Amino acid sequence: MGKNKFFMIIVIVLLLLVCLIIGLKTYFEKVNQEEIDSSIHGVVIAREAPFYSRPKTENVKQLKLLEKGENVYILDEFEKDGIEWYKVKIDGKTNGYMRAENVDYYEEVNSEKVLVTDVSHFNIGKSFDTMEEFQVFLLESKIDSVYIRAGGRGYGTEGNFYYDKNYKDYINACEYLGIPYGFYFLDEALNDEEIEEEVEFIKNFLNENAGPNHKLPVAIDIEKHVEKGRCDDIWLSRATLVQKLLDRLKEENIDTIVYTNAKIADLYLSTLNTEFWIAYYPDEGKIPDYWYFDTDQEAAQNVELQKKTIGWQFTESGAGIDIPVDIDMSIMKKDFYKKNNSIFN
Repeated sequence: MGKNKFFMIIVIVLLLLVCLIIGLKTYFEKVNQEEIDSSIHGVVIAREAPFYSRPKTENVKQLKLLEKGENVYILDEFEKDGIEWYKVKIDGKTNGYMRAENVDYYEEVNSEKVLVTDVSHFNIGKSFDTMEEFQVFLLESKIDSVYIRAGGRGYGTEGNFYYDKNYKDYINACEYLGIPYGFYFLDEALNDEEIEEEVEFIKNFLNENAGPNHKLPVAIDIEKHVEKGRCDDIWLSRATLVQKLLDRLKEENIDTIVYTNAKIADLYLSTLNTEFWIAYYPDEGKIPDYWYFDTDQEAAQNVELQKKTIGWQFTESGAGIDIPVDIDMSIMKKDFYKKNNSIFN
């Protein structure tokens, strides 16, 4: 056999080996991705949770200890020797086993009223140090939906637009867990031209950021500020401008609700053709087992608001042992989301 022929055979064999290696790598990557795509996305809820090579706790290799808040992909659920186990994937590639008590994942709540939280960059460092802590909070507190601050128009004279610094992180957390979410936007429009600017801002934001679990209508946030706001002098005509904004967004096929506090809703906004998310804090330190209109608050007697209110923000600082986190919490009527063809259908 000539040297050239021998060399060609070696080259061919090497090429076949390379093709085989690439093919196997591609195959296993595909299988791995298919497992992730079909898995339940969970979060570790215990500190130093053991991750085992087999579903046993004795005489079995502990691959590592997982920290609270780490993401896992749940591939299977089963019971063995009286213990509930999850087969999970970590780091997007390594399979192993964990006791089910150390992992949790989002499950839809079927009660008439559901718990909703709203978040912004202000919650980082105040409510949570990391997004992992946020995910654990959502699961442990059985939060059904999340409203994320998209941004808004500044309430200073210039009225410049801004984005929330952490909105993408919150979106990613909700998308990973499969938790329904929506966005809220702070309105400060003074005229028709600024209304059109806000419509474009919201429309572009949704086009760029709304993922598969974006299920909730945009909440238009109308409120007074501690400092002087650019709309402070037009409250008597504010409802007209807000209605124009809502109507324009409807023309763009964008569903909306209005978030505001009870006093402003009662004084200026109750005639709006919209559903309301009302803020009123009874300062009881617990999740209410009643509805906002069962309170003695003055605006609770407004008949127009009674017909239109679908959400009640009952605290801005958690709810005692039920919600031991400094955060906004609301109760919302689940039927509202069913009506709006959301994930709750």
